[in-house]
Amino acid sequence: MKTQVIEATPDGINFMQRNESGNYQHQKLIGYKTAIKSLDAGGYDHDLYNGLRVTAAIYEGQSLGYFIPTDEQNMVIYRWIVATLFIHDQLAKNGTVEVTEEDGSKGQAVMYIGEYGGMSIYPAPERLALANNIESIACEMYRDNPCAAAVQMYQMFVEVKDGALCLSEWGLDGLTVLHDRFIETLNAEGMPADTVKH
Repeated sequence: MKTQVIEATPDGINFMQRNESGNYQHQKLIGYKTAIKSLDAGGYDHDLYNGLRVTAAIYEGQSLGYFIPTDEQNMVIYRWIVATLFIHDQLAKNGTVEVTEEDGSKGQAVMYIGEYGGMSIYPAPERLALANNIESIACEMYRDNPCAAAVQMYQMFVEVKDGALCLSEWGLDGLTVLHDRFIETLNAEGMPADTVKH
């Protein structure tokens, strides 16, 4: 079994893979800014587990003094973490459903099931929904430093429970309301002209 190590270094995030002989072999080194851009651009949307490990390496790098993220970079990281934790939570509760992808192939999507029905959820649209809702509130209320305010709001969405990072009750309630209102609107007004992944 090949095991990957993702660790903070002074020069960036180091990725190593255990080879067939059991030794770790360097695969790549990416800068902290590049890692954050990759998270935001969906580079880990099909590998959420290792994406979370990358976020941990970024904050390990910060604690070691290798990298100090800006408020905007922290906002991007926390947005990614909150969206990912919500998807993990819903996967555990509701599982997946088979979907037809844009290219016509079949795939699996995590299901959200709430008060007004259910829908498939995906990482990028979850991040977009968070940006449109949480960050827009931060921009309206805290014009001096909306990114730092958004980070504080996102931090309220997460907690450590039994040694693992997870959504707080407050965060789960907020995301539940967000999704239920979206589904309620869809039920009342129908689908937009173009299909929306949320």
